[in-house]
Amino acid sequence: MKKRTHEYQTRQYMLSSDYEIYHYLNSDIRSISIHHHDFYEFYFFISGDVTYLIEGKSYKLEPGNIVLINSKELHQAVINSEEAYYERIVLWINKAFLKKLSNNETDLSLCFEGFNKKNVLSTDIEQQKNIRFILNKLVGLENYQGIGYELLYKAYITELMVHINNLAFNESAELSVDMKKSNLIDGIIEYINNHIEEDITVDQIAEQFYLSKFHLSREFKKYTGTTIHRYIVQKKLIEAKELILKEVPIIDVYKQCGFGDYSNFFRAFKNEYGITPKQYYEAMVK
Repeated sequence: MKKRTHEYQTRQYMLSSDYEIYHYLNSDIRSISIHHHDFYEFYFFISGDVTYLIEGKSYKLEPGNIVLINSKELHQAVINSEEAYYERIVLWINKAFLKKLSNNETDLSLCFEGFNKKNVLSTDIEQQKNIRFILNKLVGLENYQGIGYELLYKAYITELMVHINNLAFNESAELSVDMKKSNLIDGIIEYINNHIEEDITVDQIAEQFYLSKFHLSREFKKYTGTTIHRYIVQKKLIEAKELILKEVPIIDVYKQCGFGDYSNFFRAFKNEYGITPKQYYEAMVK
């Protein structure tokens, strides 16, 4: 039977209201630029030579690893070699949709949002088989013609998320993940996140952490895959989108995100997302 895979696309927004799933197999991609989503991303790594950068941490992926990304986390896949086929299954889940699938006893978003959550999980052979089976059922729905499609995809995603939450918070799990990080970069990222409403500068951070700007910039890009200035701007824009979704007046959003004035905020938002803050509000809220 021919393997079902999708043509790789660079779109980082959802067209569907609930979920989208893609099975990718590539040999011609070297890296994906650092980015974030307005939805949850579940990523099942099958093969390749890939390092995944998430919020200053670097993960050398192994087959069967699961990557969990929430809407505020900047991340980037770096393909170290094109010799091995880069295969993965990517599931995008609308945050409101996952909330509807949850109940008072079980919050299925905990694996993305919980205090002790992990970004990368390891799985054993049996767990990989179970997860692949559910993912294959979801991919198979693409050509489903029968009754109850809307019941099936909700059931499959619920089953998958129950599996993943059990795996994510299993304290007895012995499988480890190859992760590298820097306490310095962790501290800098925490500082940025705690002062996002302020006008943060590279000079200010260098002084705060007793570093030269050169050393700061070099180390930050080494662990995050981006410059510190771009990271700050993207984090401010992520916060801006969260506020817009909470229906904070757009004219007030820039003040709460530490932009100097509205024109700077407007320009940065349009450059990053290709639409204006008002257009984003109309598309997402209305």
